Order: sequence, then structure tokens, then C-alpha cells
Amino acid sequence: MNELSRLEKAGVEALQRLYGEAASDEMDSGGVCARLLLGLYNGDRFPFDLTDLRMLPVGLFEDAMAVIRMDARLTRQEVHNYFAHGGRKFEDLAADYRVADIARLKSGSDCWPRPRVTRGNLCHEDRVQAKLVTCGDAPGYRDVTLTLDCELVGDYRERVGPVRLEINLNGDDSVSVMQHVRRAHAFAWRHDNRAPLDAGPGELRPAWLDALPTQS
Repeated sequence: MNELSRLEKAGVEALQRLYGEAASDEMDSGGVCARLLLGLYNGDRFPFDLTDLRMLPVGLFEDAMAVIRMDARLTRQEVHNYFAHGGRKFEDLAADYRVADIARLKSGSDCWPRPRVTRGNLCHEDRVQAKLVTCGDAPGYRDVTLTLDCELVGDYRERVGPVRLEINLNGDDSVSVMQHVRRAHAFAWRHDNRAPLDAGPGELRPAWLDALPTQS
């Protein structure tokens, strides 16, 4: 076994112990292990204060040094990729220990991580893809109600699962949405001899586009 292989073997074993401590112990040492791992995972989002290493007992301190050494000298893959679904596991650590996301704070967003994922729950600023189930209206009013089946985009999609939402749009907003949708379709069909990239076989330009005023 060469030097790099020994470095990785020691580092991976230490990494497993640090993650185990972070996942099972929410006392001081578990928090330090979690913040260290998150700093290695994404230092821009979760910067780590090196003085926190003083709180670790000797064994975990040596493990921390082994992981840092591996991460610095062996750049084959990032630390979270040594775990199945590692990105999700590390994001859960951030949620469990309420570690602030500094990159989001700098951008003006809420810096606190999403809560640990539970089935059927969406969180603020989640991105979803939606399928229309039904739509409705109130006779005499311009309000529009859309019922959508939504699924989260990204690593947590399967764990959250489908979420059915009923969205009510008032008159002004429903017009804005209609105009935006119409502009998107008109732009996609702007070439007479070329269909949109997502068009089905033999799909033709819809007649309703030509029945509406031209795009402003």
C-alpha cells in the first residue's frame, strides 16, 4: 500500500468516526464534529472556526487531523462522497445542529438550513416541478384556482414525495400568469420551420397563439 492509499484509508476510517459522533451525540464534541465536516463539505456556506478543535477529546482530535490531511493532500473526491447520499446526510447535519448558511446570508436570504426532511413537507424557497390536476373559477370573478401535484427538485425529492397544493390567484395575478405563459409559448414557437425543443412528434403550433394579440 502506497503513501496516498494509507492516507486515504486512515482518513476514511476517521471520517466515519467523526460522522458517527456528529450523528449520535448532540453535546459539544458532536457539534464540533458536525461543523468541521460541514466546513470541509462546503466552506463557503459553513465556515469552520479552527479554535473549536480545542473542545475535542484526544481521539476525535486525531481523527479530525486525519480527515483534514486526507482532504488537503488527496483530492480524489470530497468528504461527503465517501457516504451513500452524502450530500443529503451532510445537509441533515446542518439542519440538526442549526448551522447557519453564510452564503445564503450574504445573498440576503434566510441563512438557516431547511429542517430535516419529512414526507409531505415543503419548506420556504423549495423548488418544485408541478403537474396540473384541476383548475377552477368563481363565476363572475376573475379569480383562478389551480390544483397542482408538486415534487421537490433535487436530492430530497423521494423523501418528500408528492405534495398536492391548491393555489388561488386573484384577477391581476391570473392575468400576469396568463401573459407570461403566452409569451413563453410564443417565443418557443417563434421559428416557422422549427418546433420547440420539448415538442412531441408531429406537434404543430397551437392555434390559440395566433388568436391572441402579438407579443409586445
